Amino acid sequence: MDELAERYLGKALSAWGLDVEYVRAEGDLMYPVGDDGRQRAVTDFVGGFGSLFFGHNHPELVAHARSLLDAGTPSHAQLSKRTEAQRVASALNGIARRELDAGEPYEVVFANSGAEAVEAAMKHAELARVFRLGALAGELAEHARAARAQVQSGDAELSSAAAELAGHDADIDAVLEEAGRRNAEALSRAPEFFALEGGFHGKLVGSLQLTHNPTFRLPFQALGASARFVPADQPEDALKYVEAEQPYVLDIVAENGVVEVRRLAVPIVAGFVVEPIQGEGGINELTAQQAERITEVCRAMGCPLIVDEIQTGAGRTGSFFASARIGLTGDYYTLAKSIGGGLAKTSMLLVRQSSYVKEFELLHSSTYAKDSFSCAVTEKVLEMLERDDGAAYRQAAERGTRLRSALEEVRTEFGDVVRRVRGRGLLLGFEFADQSASGSAVIRNYARSGFFGFAVSGFLLRKYGLRLMPTGSAPNTLRIQPSYAIDDAAIARLAAGLQDICAVLRHQDALQLVHPLTAVDGPAPRDHVRDFRSTALPGPDAEPAAARVAFVAELGTPAALRRFDPSLADLDDTTLRAFVARSAPVRAMAPLPPVQCRTADGTTVDVTVLPLLVDEAVGDSAGTLAADVAGQIGAAHAGGHTTVVVSPALRRLTGTDAPTTGVRGPNGFELPPGFGVDADPGLLPTELAEALRS
Repeated sequence: MDELAERYLGKALSAWGLDVEYVRAEGDLMYPVGDDGRQRAVTDFVGGFGSLFFGHNHPELVAHARSLLDAGTPSHAQLSKRTEAQRVASALNGIARRELDAGEPYEVVFANSGAEAVEAAMKHAELARVFRLGALAGELAEHARAARAQVQSGDAELSSAAAELAGHDADIDAVLEEAGRRNAEALSRAPEFFALEGGFHGKLVGSLQLTHNPTFRLPFQALGASARFVPADQPEDALKYVEAEQPYVLDIVAENGVVEVRRLAVPIVAGFVVEPIQGEGGINELTAQQAERITEVCRAMGCPLIVDEIQTGAGRTGSFFASARIGLTGDYYTLAKSIGGGLAKTSMLLVRQSSYVKEFELLHSSTYAKDSFSCAVTEKVLEMLERDDGAAYRQAAERGTRLRSALEEVRTEFGDVVRRVRGRGLLLGFEFADQSASGSAVIRNYARSGFFGFAVSGFLLRKYGLRLMPTGSAPNTLRIQPSYAIDDAAIARLAAGLQDICAVLRHQDALQLVHPLTAVDGPAPRDHVRDFRSTALPGPDAEPAAARVAFVAELGTPAALRRFDPSLADLDDTTLRAFVARSAPVRAMAPLPPVQCRTADGTTVDVTVLPLLVDEAVGDSAGTLAADVAGQIGAAHAGGHTTVVVSPALRRLTGTDAPTTGVRGPNGFELPPGFGVDADPGLLPTELAEALRS
């Protein structure tokens, strides 16, 4: 069967040992089928990216969902009375009154996913701003009519400022015409949103603009709303921007027989969006002081504070609203993920009643939102959370404390490898120290290429049966989000797995990391971690080089890999070739540290190798080698290299003759003995020398 559903991502998963298909799930366990046909239990710490507070397929929720389906509960009854939705809204308001000390109710708008809830919040906030602009425009028009009438009746005359607006000796009509032109321009100013650096709010066209990570956002920046990002500890930067960019309208007012010109600020900020704990950004928690300052900034700008509780809400941090613990009270809230119990794809936008625009209900709709099935499941989730005076919240807090304690013990033991443990309740982050200077070339490459967290996740999955993932915008941080019922045995296994990978990283022994990722049957050739920390990293001399040369070369034969990273020496050819084959979808490796060489006439040249994991014996099963070669050439040029050379083997494999480009080097160029990663120690120096002499 041809794989056409995100097949490139599926292939990339194989490079990290994550290409596992799960056939069953319950609680904190998921079950893939092994090559022997047996199901193997895997402990899930990903938790549906925060959607599984009650775990996979909680029996009570499953039984409730079945009863709803058996009863023929309608999913499609648009434009009708929805009692289940009203009960959900009422229950949410009861929780808001208790935790947020809300003095007024919140209107509830239903959606299908977290990103859609954020989109709804953006639309509602802009609609509210448009209504404010409309009211302002109406006020300007009324004042203008009154001023014209008084001037024409002789009851008022233009002030000097009003006359100068349209030029000397201007009349009231000219003044109003010029003011109207300027006002139309100011009132048509596009809205601005503010969000925090490191924040993540979805990947739809609108919500993506509030997501800070430029990798996700920039390709689509032209499609969406304008958003500005400020640091969590400097929210006042938003005020500085508004002060510098603030547009004004001219209000022509007749008072006491004189027509004056007043400047009125135009509301341009539609909303300020924050997460109480940033999930994708690396599990960064707002402080109470930061929350207070953000609230004050929103008041000063006259815009709503939109609190994104999609990942943090519904019990995950030990309370329903994570924001309640830091005194952050929003005008809007977005909820999703665990609010659907892991079964219903649903989300909600809560809007403070005094901020609510009733016309929004006619301008915004969704086919599947507010369906009776999803609302009834959500109602059951809220009932389970609130049961026994909030026992579920207390259990989440207790389990979170136990889990964090275990993670902190690992951090204490491996302080040179683990930077910190962050988060609250069952939303925790385990951050590794940067490994981009590791003595292991393999570990160093994973860190520099941005795949470090995925490689670690694959190791923990294959060796320990632990399912984890890095955060999207902080690849060195593992996000840990189990259910409220995670047991001590699972926590102990997680701690053991983390201790193991920390030992691997401390000693820079890539064999222990690579072997599980290859999926080769059988144990590793050695079960103990060896110390490779003495491996010296090559680096350029202090003297500036006259030229920078890049060499795009294949790296894939077992012999070359063993020279590339000595810690792989004990792996047999079969395992190393499996490593290369599985890495094909992400074969482009980070550049090696540059080596400085001298030509015969004493000129210094920096040489940087950009390797590709390619083994001719394995073949180019992914069919993307030519694109990967082009990508490495582009990376070399972007890195400022004046000359790029592609190895003969890569030119042959791709069926092209990629020429040397850029400025030629001087004659007599030679590399130091033994330099290079190719199987033939003489190939790399010869190829470079010939290219530079040509």
